[in-house]
Amino acid sequence: MNTGRRGHGTALVAVLGVLVMGISNADAQQGVDVRSDEARQFSTEYERLTDVTQRANLLLRTDDGGDITYADILANPDDIVLNFRWAKAQLARGEVRGASSTLERILVLEPELAPVRLYYAIVLYRLDSLDEARAQFDRLSQMNVSPEVATDIDRYIAAIERRRQRLRQSVTLTLGSQVDSNRNAAASDKVQLLTGTPTRVTSSADKPTNDTAYIGALRYDVNYDLGYQEGHEVFASVTGYTSDQIQLDSLDLGSYSVDAGARVRGGYWVLTPSINQTVQSLSREKYLTSRTGRLRLDWNPRPFFNLNGDISYSDERYQNTSESSALRLHSGQRYGARIGGNYTWTPNHRTTVNLFAGEKQAARNFYSYDSLSTELIHAYLFGRGSYISGSIRHGIDVYRDPDFLVTGNSPQHRVDRSTRVRVTYGAPLSQILPSDLFGDSKTAGEVYGFLAPINWSISAEYLNTKSNIPNYEYHNARAQLFVTRRWEF
Repeated sequence: MNTGRRGHGTALVAVLGVLVMGISNADAQQGVDVRSDEARQFSTEYERLTDVTQRANLLLRTDDGGDITYADILANPDDIVLNFRWAKAQLARGEVRGASSTLERILVLEPELAPVRLYYAIVLYRLDSLDEARAQFDRLSQMNVSPEVATDIDRYIAAIERRRQRLRQSVTLTLGSQVDSNRNAAASDKVQLLTGTPTRVTSSADKPTNDTAYIGALRYDVNYDLGYQEGHEVFASVTGYTSDQIQLDSLDLGSYSVDAGARVRGGYWVLTPSINQTVQSLSREKYLTSRTGRLRLDWNPRPFFNLNGDISYSDERYQNTSESSALRLHSGQRYGARIGGNYTWTPNHRTTVNLFAGEKQAARNFYSYDSLSTELIHAYLFGRGSYISGSIRHGIDVYRDPDFLVTGNSPQHRVDRSTRVRVTYGAPLSQILPSDLFGDSKTAGEVYGFLAPINWSISAEYLNTKSNIPNYEYHNARAQLFVTRRWEF
């Protein structure tokens, strides 16, 4: 009799052990999902901020002439200041070719006006009239201009020469740090479900933990112009990303990815097919290999308005780690679709809206889900390369089947709703470093020339995930500081 009781007791302990292990694996997977998304988000944010930085560097800090009308120009056709402001108003509306004609008319009247000629040269550059732009910059370099303008002229001339090359390459290095209030993505509630039974969380490892990480990323891009008049090109990139935690070494993240594709241009549209392979690791253990195919279409009906969308398919292969023995169950296919648009209100303001839909098919249906989310982004350019960008994203994930290790006999399906708010400010070091900081020697100029293009950015982010199951409800506040240097050749 006693032997039977001992047998039943041993079996009960074994079952409970399996259940606890299942919950631990689920909690570990919560962190793994967050880490996987984090590496993808870093790449996306890099693309967005690179675009914002490039546009910010093109913007001059001048009056946009928004109150000028064409009737004013007809009444005072020889008024240089009025025409200059009219050209800026045209640019604000996206009428780049009209602004070019206005600036050209001014230079016929006053050919020695260096600010107007600089503006005209930049407009030609934006119109991709590289030979004409180069001629204007060459003429400007012979005029009496400030050292800052001379530096801008040299930068544009170098950019023109790079754009003339069929083979263009760049290397981008990013270094920084981030602080998280809940780095392990632990549930907010102190009570979690275990086979449908509320269980109090007692382990410190399962409670929210703040931590600091050092981050580094290195990216190599190559583009090759195929030589067609339309500008068709092929491209490839290699990106390495690492995040080293100070305390939570088990959450040290590594990511390595390779992209390749082509851009096929046809007047107002660009078609971009691409493929990607990404390998990710946690605590130096490889846990995910993902292969993705994506097809993107951009349509530009007006210079200030862009519509774009893409569809994607990913094959995700997980492998177990020492932290989780159930990751293989998440292997499967991921399907995604996105449609969005950019509207440039003025050269300083641009708004982006995106709508995402996705489906994850995993080896176990309680890890499969459908997702839908929307995102709003606005960027404001201050001039001289500085910018501020804010975004808000809200989404919902609906899981296919209940997980009996969590909900027990309850047929409750997991439903997560997440909101992510992010604000970033960035600027080049040249904005805060005086040009004579290191003196006026040649060596000092070289040091300043290396430091000035470095872009620094600071970000604040808050992620809040609500769930109908307390195990998956959590929030995290994050602050980031990055410095980025890009070399083009």
